[in-house]
Amino acid sequence: MKIMDQQASRTHSSEMPSKDSVIDSGIAKESGSQHLQLEDDPRWQLTQRIAASGTFTKSSLLSGFLLYICERALTGRMDEISEHKIGVHVFGRRSSYNPSEDNIVRNYARQLRQRLDHYFETEGRSEELRLSIPLGKYVPAFNPAQATGTIPKETTIVEPQFSATLQPPAAAPVAAPIVEKRSYRLLLILAALLVLLVSGAIAWWFIQRIPKTPPDPLHPLWAQLFNKTHQTFLVPSDDGIVMFQNLTGHSVHLSEYINRDYLTLNLPRQTDAANMADLDKQRYTSVTDLNAVLRFSRLPEAKPDRFIVRYARELQMDDLKNGNAILLGSSFSNPWVELFQKSMNFEFEYRPHPNDSTIINQHPASGELPVYTNDALAPSHQTYAVIALLPNLNNSGWVLIVEGLTMAGTQAAEDTLFDHEAMRPILEKANAGNGTLKPFEILIETRSFGSNSPQAQIIASRFYSPVSM
Repeated sequence: MKIMDQQASRTHSSEMPSKDSVIDSGIAKESGSQHLQLEDDPRWQLTQRIAASGTFTKSSLLSGFLLYICERALTGRMDEISEHKIGVHVFGRRSSYNPSEDNIVRNYARQLRQRLDHYFETEGRSEELRLSIPLGKYVPAFNPAQATGTIPKETTIVEPQFSATLQPPAAAPVAAPIVEKRSYRLLLILAALLVLLVSGAIAWWFIQRIPKTPPDPLHPLWAQLFNKTHQTFLVPSDDGIVMFQNLTGHSVHLSEYINRDYLTLNLPRQTDAANMADLDKQRYTSVTDLNAVLRFSRLPEAKPDRFIVRYARELQMDDLKNGNAILLGSSFSNPWVELFQKSMNFEFEYRPHPNDSTIINQHPASGELPVYTNDALAPSHQTYAVIALLPNLNNSGWVLIVEGLTMAGTQAAEDTLFDHEAMRPILEKANAGNGTLKPFEILIETRSFGSNSPQAQIIASRFYSPVSM
């Protein structure tokens, strides 16, 4: 996909030069009567080393973010370091975008701070300068290395010294009543300890008789999707693009979705251009996906600092390269799924008309159909869904796809995903033997009544070789 190249070209053609051109060109900076080339500034040299390091080379957006704010700061253009300007010049947002509604800059700023910490702990541990982005700001700070690693001086506690001529007072004789009081207190303490021991033994006996909660069979899946080394992006469906396709009869592919090319189409006469533009501005998703977001957010593995809910139109290609992701909806409602469809056995095929969709079984096994057709309008009300666990685009993380031919199908997939008994045999077969799961796909059949799914069953599955990360 062309999102990175096109966004980068928009960014660099407006204000920020490309990384190579910034490195190769000297940006003059006046200081008194002398002129200092930016490329000779040790702070800019540090910035270039960081952007070219192994910690940053996998993410051109993070490198561009870092180069943009540092170049502006070192050339005195502080007024250009704002959330809105970063969104426009680094992330290709329109000049009319609202940062309070689109938090992409804040999310990437958090990642940028984490990558900087990692750089100075590994590749850059011998650097003489330290670069940081203070919380709540986007203006970079450069400090000497020793300033960040200064060890506070040890505080010595001096014991009071007594004169050799002073003698401690003679011990007073202990009266018999005091001895008796001490003995009485000792008995009370022993009695209290005995009561505690007996109470503890009784409590332990009761605890042993309580049935133990069986282990969560879905724990390996959640642990793999919400690990400590990746951010996990939960991406609900874009129902606005569904309405656009149904109204216009035009199938929107991922390349058009990323670049918003579908907005320039010659719309049918009966289509209101103003309403189409409004669909592009609004963020519509389904109640089914909102319920799924709540269910995922309540998982103990979904830590708030690494779990991000991101609308489909705001997702970046880098997110699917370097992070974990949960994509809700099929390629018709969540075009990012298109990136993984060709590598799947159960491939969705859509035409831009309601209920006109099928699932192609690329390699039918014995007893399976080659095509599964959505039959939501017939008396059987049959529809289908797929759950797939696949490697991300860089084979460095995981993507979970939960998709249905209809909203009822997606609901059935989400319900199946959280059904311990239904998922137990699937996860047992997907066990890679080293605490991780192998990639897999499962095909689900259900019945559709409106947007509801009263029952569902797994009718086919596929398991693949383990992926080395």
